Amino acid sequence: MYTVSDIIKDIGRGCTANNMTEDKFSYRIVYIVGEGDESIRRYADTSYYNLRRSLEYILKKYLSLTNGIVIAQTTVLKNGRCVRLQSRPYAFSLDGYFRQITGECTNDSKNRRLPYINGVYQIS
Repeated sequence: MYTVSDIIKDIGRGCTANNMTEDKFSYRIVYIVGEGDESIRRYADTSYYNLRRSLEYILKKYLSLTNGIVIAQTTVLKNGRCVRLQSRPYAFSLDGYFRQITGECTNDSKNRRLPYINGVYQIS
């Protein structure tokens, strides 16, 4: 199961790989809120200092028993081009969480793969 800290570390590695000073850019978090077969793509703009707070806010606001969330990408504009900082999308669902804590799912690797069909992450 992923945490906000995992995402922050991944973004930090992306900044290092692109030789960027983290606090000199505006970040765009692209996330997908899914309920059943329907998904809505949204985004939030933030500074580096508010990155953790923004990610936590997204999860608190949209994650519910019926909604799953995918933090699909975090990007910045560098020299006029979009630079992607995450190495993978991060999925959050309470269903997966409850399956883990009740012991139904002991190997969380199957919770990390998200089917991507017709341009939409399928959140179960």
